[in-house]
Amino acid sequence: MTRLILLIPHFNNPAGLIKSLASIGPNEQCDVLVVDDGSTRAPIEHTAARNAFKAQGELRFLNLPVNRGIEHALNSGLTWITSRGYALIARLDCGDENLPNRLAKQVAFLDSHPDVMLLGGAASFVDQTGAEQFVLRHPCDHAAISHTMRNNSAFIHPAVMFRTAALASTGPYPLDTPAAEDYALFSEFTRQFKVANLPDVLIRYELDPGGISLSKRRQQLTSRLSVQKKYSDGSLAALIGMARTQLLLLLPYSLVFKLKSKLRAKKA
Repeated sequence: MTRLILLIPHFNNPAGLIKSLASIGPNEQCDVLVVDDGSTRAPIEHTAARNAFKAQGELRFLNLPVNRGIEHALNSGLTWITSRGYALIARLDCGDENLPNRLAKQVAFLDSHPDVMLLGGAASFVDQTGAEQFVLRHPCDHAAISHTMRNNSAFIHPAVMFRTAALASTGPYPLDTPAAEDYALFSEFTRQFKVANLPDVLIRYELDPGGISLSKRRQQLTSRLSVQKKYSDGSLAALIGMARTQLLLLLPYSLVFKLKSKLRAKKA
């Protein structure tokens, strides 16, 4: 049986799904589970989707009857996966693309570091034409990741891989932190287990104007603040993280985007 499965949630984005499936290299050994979250368009088990999948594994579909949101779709996928004995779960979102050997690199690292339960990596953020806008890297070692997590997530959600067995302790994606369910789950991973990031760029992350980070920004920040309060250790870093999130809630996104763009330009 294949040890690894790649979990992809889908909602009304067949073109993005095909793009993501096509990015999984023919040498990658993994199954893929696509969880359709009650799409209103035609069913996605088209020949085009199956033809796009070239990896050494099986492509599966789990079709949910109604749209309930990504955290519900992801948890439905986790339930399906854990009942079938997969050891490792990787993530990818529709429209994002794996770079060559992404999955093999992460499997090799986890095999050589059995104490690491969650592994992420860097990402090239691209616009909808495919042009790179910036590369995002997070700290690689557990101590630095723990420090960063007090401020914001130190993991790029569609670039992670984690051990299925850890979910027995962490639980699935929380349902009370909409638009920040990944931050909440990865905070629990970081609290209970050793975690890490690879410095390698593992995926191309498509900047989608309709994505959660942009369209649900206020909800995401409110959920982030809730997670920060839950895991706060009372340190100065934790207090600064919460203050920063509260400030972001007050500022218009256009101003925040300009400031971030200037900072990234200076680093480049």
